[in-house]
Amino acid sequence: MTGPKQNILYLIAAQGFIYLAPLIVLPYLTRTLGAEGFGRIAYMQYIVNYFILITDYGFSTTATRLIAIDSHSKAKVSSVFANTIAVKLMLACLTGLVSLFLIAAIPSIRQHSVLMLACFLGVFGNALFPTWMFQGLERMRVLALITCASRVIPLPLFFLYVKNSDDLVTAAALQNIPGIIAAVFSFYYAIDKKLIERAEISITSIWDMMKEGWAIFLSNISTSFYTNINGILIGNFAGVEQASFFYATDKLRIAAQGFIQPIASALFPRIIVLSQDPKDRQRAKRLIQHGSLMLVGIELVCGLVMFFGADFITVRYLGAGFMPAAIYLKSLAFLPLVIAVATIFSQWRFQALGMSVSLSRIYLIAGPLHALYATFLTYRYHGYGLISSLYMTEIGITLTMAFILKRKKIPLF
Repeated sequence: MTGPKQNILYLIAAQGFIYLAPLIVLPYLTRTLGAEGFGRIAYMQYIVNYFILITDYGFSTTATRLIAIDSHSKAKVSSVFANTIAVKLMLACLTGLVSLFLIAAIPSIRQHSVLMLACFLGVFGNALFPTWMFQGLERMRVLALITCASRVIPLPLFFLYVKNSDDLVTAAALQNIPGIIAAVFSFYYAIDKKLIERAEISITSIWDMMKEGWAIFLSNISTSFYTNINGILIGNFAGVEQASFFYATDKLRIAAQGFIQPIASALFPRIIVLSQDPKDRQRAKRLIQHGSLMLVGIELVCGLVMFFGADFITVRYLGAGFMPAAIYLKSLAFLPLVIAVATIFSQWRFQALGMSVSLSRIYLIAGPLHALYATFLTYRYHGYGLISSLYMTEIGITLTMAFILKRKKIPLF
């Protein structure tokens, strides 16, 4: 087991490859596929991301917590592992049926049905890759190595097999296959190192896990109303080309934002353990303060770089054909800073202290509200309206969480 600092570094390395690998091929794809072809993949990916969200269900948090608490018991870890994989596969199959229904019912999706099925590989990758097991056991080094390998292996294939706009399906499949590769490595490692043993899969265990993850699942679904739905909105109201501009620059924004989750995930199990013992609560508080300083500082620097370097980054990186996307990058620059503060409140306070129900209520209100005014603003003002609605929602959620924590006399940091 490694310490928090090492865990942060390992998870930053893993998260870095999660975002670095797509960024390596992004300029190649924008030039090879063109704005229209790239936009088609983006639109289908936004739809499939909902299936990934359903399959995840919130187990990335709840399963991590269960394994962290019982990390010294192989039997309990094995039970959580087996039942989590089982329920995630079940949800993946259910979303597969939904995707087939959408293909049959909606002409615009049916027209690109093979492209959608290629993107669907990501759903099974999410179902099978047990990142939560490695996080709960604090084996971040192994997680980083597996993640890096799974992202590097497909990279040469993009340049070998994606040559023009006719290769959309190949490009989509290669973008979504890393999770399956990582799952194969993970299962081999877990069995080879005897981290898990045979465990019973029971309806009772699955039902209990579903109940425990329900509040977080609702939060995630509601969150998707102001994250994943945005690409669908701009694709519908502004066209495929604008969707490709938003998708490409949002990739860069998410890459800058990618420092948040490694730090949050690395400290999350340790904060849970320290918070349970009254003698260690002061240590937990210091850990949160140091982590918060790190998160806010990193995202502030990233925001300044994106804002002042938007034109240069867009032309030199995405290509001259994507020059109109510069305004998106400049506008999105400081959104990760707001999200960093929201993550501190939600994960290290609400979730770590068992306040997931209160957290879910915030997102249950914020998500549908965002969908309403974002739909209107995007319809009326296209990209400007969409980005304005994103800031309104993120700032509103962050302030609401701060208010509730203050009212419960819980320190913000």
